Amino acid sequence: MRPNWTLRQVLALLRGLAIMVALFWTLVLLQLVPALVRSGIAGVHERIARVAVAGLPPEQWGVAVTRMYTALGATLLFGVLLYLAQRYLGRRLASHGGAAGRNLNVDTATR
Repeated sequence: MRPNWTLRQVLALLRGLAIMVALFWTLVLLQLVPALVRSGIAGVHERIARVAVAGLPPEQWGVAVTRMYTALGATLLFGVLLYLAQRYLGRRLASHGGAAGRNLNVDTATR
């Protein structure tokens, strides 16, 4: 087994999670672009508030909007952390000869 096998598996896991978070944010932004074009930032705020309070009684609307912004901020922070972690692990693997080991396998296969 390769010495960097565990780091490669962690990197693959981080990249998979980062792709899922990026897809989530892509879908969120696709929902918000029409509101941004029509009404600007106020329209985006109104759209987020409408989504947050959908199906709730009026006494819970304030808490729902606050939790929506908290959840969006947390997923954005999580995505940034995933991006930074995968860059760190990728560089660490490259510096420990992960790329050189891969090139040796290619050279061996072409002989």
